[in-house]
Amino acid sequence: MKIFKLGKTYIIILLLNTFQIALSQNKTLFVFDKTTKLPIENAIITYVNLNEGTFTNTEGKSYITSKNSNLKISSLGFEDVVLDIEKMAVSDTVFMIPKVVELDEIVIKSFNLNKALQFVLDNYEKLYVAIPFEKECNFKETVLIDNQLKRLILTKVNWWGKTYKLQNNSDLKLRLGTIDYNKNIPLNIYVDVPRINENKSGYIVPNSLINSIYLNTYLTDFIKYNKNLASTVEQSPADQIIVSFESEWENLKDVSKRSRGKITFDKNTKAILDFATITEFKNNLTKKIIKENQKETTNETKNTAVKLTFYKAANNVLSLKSFEATIEGSITYDNKLHSSVFANSIYVLKETPVNKVDNDGLIDLSKPIYQNLPAKTVTTANSIILNQSETDFIENK
Repeated sequence: MKIFKLGKTYIIILLLNTFQIALSQNKTLFVFDKTTKLPIENAIITYVNLNEGTFTNTEGKSYITSKNSNLKISSLGFEDVVLDIEKMAVSDTVFMIPKVVELDEIVIKSFNLNKALQFVLDNYEKLYVAIPFEKECNFKETVLIDNQLKRLILTKVNWWGKTYKLQNNSDLKLRLGTIDYNKNIPLNIYVDVPRINENKSGYIVPNSLINSIYLNTYLTDFIKYNKNLASTVEQSPADQIIVSFESEWENLKDVSKRSRGKITFDKNTKAILDFATITEFKNNLTKKIIKENQKETTNETKNTAVKLTFYKAANNVLSLKSFEATIEGSITYDNKLHSSVFANSIYVLKETPVNKVDNDGLIDLSKPIYQNLPAKTVTTANSIILNQSETDFIENK
C-alpha cells in the first residue's frame, strides 16, 4: 500500500502478509491540564540526576520507579513541575499549569516561516546534537482495521548515530532490546487468500521512516515542496513562537494534496522545538489484482501525520525526544470498505554520548519490525505504558 510521499521523503505501507507481561513499577503517576482537567499525552517525565525517563500515555498515565533522583515533568505549553519521588503516594496526580500566552505584535509583523525554516537548516549543527550518541528508546507500532487493533508492538530499540544530521542511511544503526509486547493477528481483509491474510500483514517500511526521523532531511524536502505556505503566528508563551501553517491544494496527475500543521520555535535560539504536520490527499489510490482469484483491491491514502518533539540536552543544544508517524486510509476488497490506521512511534528514554558501536544484532531496515523480533517476550522496568484499549487487546478482552 503506497501511502506517503513528500518529495524524496517516503513513508510506505506494504500490505503483505502473545504474550501478556506485567510491568513491575513502584508508583503510578497521572498528569492533567489544570485548566481543562484533561489528561496530557506524551508529557516528558525525567529523572533529573540520571538523564533518563519516560512518557505519559493517552490517558496521562505513567509508571515511575523509585530512584535517587527528583522527577521533572515537562510538556510544551506548560510550566515544568519538579517532584520529590520519595514524597509521592503510590498513586499520585499532577496538574500542570498552562504557560501564560500572548500575541507579540512585533513577531507577527516580522515573522516569515520560510526564512525561519531555512535559518534552522543553515544553523543546524549549532542548534542540534552534533556528536555521536546512543539513544535507548521505546519503539511502538500499532495497526487498526475498522477501529480494531490488529497489531501492537512495544520494544526497546537502541539507536546509534554519528550525529543528528542524516547524510546517508549507513550512519544509522538500530538494535533491538527487550520486548514488552508483541501481538500480531491477521487483518481479516483478504479472508479467502491465506497467503496474504494469515501469513503477512500491513506495515510501515522502516527504511521509509528514516528521512522523517532526522529533522534536516525532513525540513529540506518540506521547504522544497511547500513553497506557498500561508502561516499565522498564534498566541504563544513568552519564550516560544507558535506558528500554524497551511499550503494550497496541489495536483500531480490525478492526485491532490495539501499540508497543514503547527511548528513551535524557541524564541531565543530560533530552533524548532516541535514540528507537527498533516498531509491530506484526494484520489490517492493504488489498485492491483490478487493473482489467486483475479479480484481487485484498492488502497487509498487519506492523510499522513508526522510529529517530532525535541528537548534541551547538554550545552543547551536540542535532541529528539519523540517521533510519531500515523497513516490513515482505507482498503477496499470484495465489495467491502475497511478503514485503516498504521502508526509507528519512537520515544527516547535515555541518551548517552557513545563514539562507536559494533554491528551485532542490528535491525534489517528492509524488513518490518515485527519480522525482526525474536520469539521470546521479555519485560522491562522502564517503558511507556499501554492505554486501556491496548491493554484489552493484549488480554484478549
